Amino acid sequence: MIRALAVVVVLGGVVAAEPLAVLPAKVPPAGTPALPAAHPLPSRTPLPKLPAPPRHDGAHARVTFGLSGRQPREVIGRREEPLTAEEDTAKQIEKLLRGPLRYGVTGIYVADAKTGEQLFAVNADDPLNPASNVKMVSTATALDLMGADFRYSTRLLGPEPDPTGAIRGDVYLLGTYDPTLVAADLDELGTQLAARGVHELDGNIVVGADPDRDGIFRPVVPIDIKAGAPNEPPIATAPPGFDLVTFKITAKTARSAQRPRLTYTAESAPDAQGHLRVTLTIAGTIGKGGATTYSLVTREHTADAAHVVRAALRAHGIAVNGDVTTAELGDFIGSSVIAGELPMELARHDSPTLADIITRVNKWSINWLADRVIMTSAALSSGEAPSMTGALDAMYRWLARRPHVDKADAFFDTGSGLSYHTRVTTHELVSILRSAAGFAPDSDPALASAWLGSLSVAGTDGTLTRRFRTPEVRGRIRGKTGTLSTVIALSGVLDIDPQRPLAFSIVTNGDRPLSKPYVRKAHEQVVGLICKYLVKTAKVTAPAPLPMPTVAMPAAAIHPALPDDFEEADPEPALDAR
Repeated sequence: MIRALAVVVVLGGVVAAEPLAVLPAKVPPAGTPALPAAHPLPSRTPLPKLPAPPRHDGAHARVTFGLSGRQPREVIGRREEPLTAEEDTAKQIEKLLRGPLRYGVTGIYVADAKTGEQLFAVNADDPLNPASNVKMVSTATALDLMGADFRYSTRLLGPEPDPTGAIRGDVYLLGTYDPTLVAADLDELGTQLAARGVHELDGNIVVGADPDRDGIFRPVVPIDIKAGAPNEPPIATAPPGFDLVTFKITAKTARSAQRPRLTYTAESAPDAQGHLRVTLTIAGTIGKGGATTYSLVTREHTADAAHVVRAALRAHGIAVNGDVTTAELGDFIGSSVIAGELPMELARHDSPTLADIITRVNKWSINWLADRVIMTSAALSSGEAPSMTGALDAMYRWLARRPHVDKADAFFDTGSGLSYHTRVTTHELVSILRSAAGFAPDSDPALASAWLGSLSVAGTDGTLTRRFRTPEVRGRIRGKTGTLSTVIALSGVLDIDPQRPLAFSIVTNGDRPLSKPYVRKAHEQVVGLICKYLVKTAKVTAPAPLPMPTVAMPAAAIHPALPDDFEEADPEPALDAR
């Protein structure tokens, strides 16, 4: 028999059970096979308690120090034995990690620059994004490939001028992918030809088919636009003697003064004679008596450079009878030899040294220039066209050969750090810094001096101009900053104790945009604690500030100067989308 129970739940919380009718048990029919005995349920073995995964955010990070990676002792109650200088510094750093750096992950690695001995470390082996600290790798690689004294050259080749001062035949504008080339540099070619007594070019200016080798990498043509009569089209003009740009104007001049409401569309196509031209269509309205200047960004880099040369020759009193054509250098030389002329160098422009160029890159964190320097350096050293793939291959080779960082342990996809995919540890960043700055045993002193001199000096120049301005640290830090919306980074060399310069890297990554002033101040406080530690443990008095090299900047451009795109600046889509 089976006795069933009725369960009654009372709202007051009392549960009562009342018996129901007794039901007869079911008897299986005769001949039904017996069911197998039920297996008893196995007893449940409790699962082992797994340790919680380590949390690396600032609120849970611990500072280690020394070669053994010790952690500072916890002070409970009253202790007679005081904390060591290392323990006290580590404790103070942990306070910052639990305070302003508690959100996101902060990696810190501080080491003796000469020996590489670890002093302090926090999340030092966590792959993080260091933003523009990537420039430390790309500029060191470029120096290693080309040398500190390398200069990009742009030359004008052609037949020797005849006794009357005329060049009979075509001339070739031959560049080397100079990323710093501007219109003012090409004006030098006209100055040099005029100084040689040249007054006529009876031929074309020839450039190669490569879109960048012979050209201006960031060409911008100023177009002046002035209102016409009411209901008439405005008047648009390019720089004098510059024939690359033609105009199609559908815009009208308003009857009253008002702000310009103009639109611009540029198209490249050959003209009736087969010469490349950029047609700029101007639509909309301009106010009566109004004027404006439009900066035309063109991708015709070599054609722009060739037309700038034509304009420069004309500006220096040299008549130019031909136009701009395209040919490979070998074909040009072959045609010249057949004509009985061996091309000679007629004029030349050399860029600043590579050491000066990377100083602009690192001090001011110029993203586009960083990418172009490593791309062109890798290309010139290998004989191939510039590409980011070639640049990255060169960077990985340098990392493996110099600081001994394996490709599997770091990821780079730019030479500038303008990427959210970069990953490298602060431990590796310090190894990179020590190698590039000349502290590693196999470093080249000349390259190391040029590279170290390219970093910003605390409280003095570059992106550190307004940081570390107190007398204790001003001039004693050479560093490279890094900034993205979710990244704040600072790596460099701290020279408080000349017997023990320190190499350090501090990188904070967040899941959401970081407060730049807030996090930077915390990073500066970390550096301040390290400075105090050095003062406590130094055996000699503090040295004079590091000497600062002077950097020659290029002459102003005839085309409008473009603002250097600091790592905090917005990108320029028309110029940077390549």
